[in-house]
Amino acid sequence: MISGQATVLYGAATFSEDIDIWVEPKVENWNKFLNLINNIGAKIYKLTPPVSMELIKKGHGYHFQIPSKDKNPPLWFLDIMGVVPRIGDFKCSFKDVKYQKTDWGKLPVMGIRDLVEIKKTRRLDDYTVISNLVRIEYESLSSRRINTNDWKWILTNSFEIEDLLYYLNSHNSAKSISAALSRACLSFCIKTIVNQKEKEKYIELASKEIALEIEDLRMQDRKYWEPVIDELKKMKEKNQLLALGSKPPDSVT
Repeated sequence: MISGQATVLYGAATFSEDIDIWVEPKVENWNKFLNLINNIGAKIYKLTPPVSMELIKKGHGYHFQIPSKDKNPPLWFLDIMGVVPRIGDFKCSFKDVKYQKTDWGKLPVMGIRDLVEIKKTRRLDDYTVISNLVRIEYESLSSRRINTNDWKWILTNSFEIEDLLYYLNSHNSAKSISAALSRACLSFCIKTIVNQKEKEKYIELASKEIALEIEDLRMQDRKYWEPVIDELKKMKEKNQLLALGSKPPDSVT
């Protein structure tokens, strides 16, 4: 499990409409998945391309509605990918999964650090979720001595001024490591701590730097999705997308 519901299970978000799952991009895995969702009456939802290994490996998403047991209109929206943004090999990522208790039993959920990369999207709200995930990771590490690499990750991926100030104020090691990181907002955070008289000025400067970072990440996400969206548009023009409300194919084409 990845993305929105994964952040909910970690406690970094309170709500997500969709269930997002990463299925390793192998024909046998996707055939098993298609067999499963056909057995539970899934229907095609949104812009969904043909289920081919070529398109799966290009990073296309597949969207399904899952009906409720009492035959009401579909309650669940299921989004499936074989390749996810900013994350490498499936097997490498799977080594860091955490098994979480859910209403559906114990499920493998993507590790926090990979989840942070996935959430670097165009949605501004995701950067609050990212900072929440970083805070959760920090809390899990704080029972022992946090090493240099952990601090680099924490200080690089938090987008909340208050959190950054807390890390830097509470740990001398974080303060010294921040000096070696090329992140302008950290420099202003240090100045905020050192010079309380000009605290508001430096907080404002740090906030502006974080806003610039976020905008850059949003732009990178747009560039990532541009070829995928362009290909979807072409398939739509040629009437090649799977029909809305139809059943999924029985196997990968």
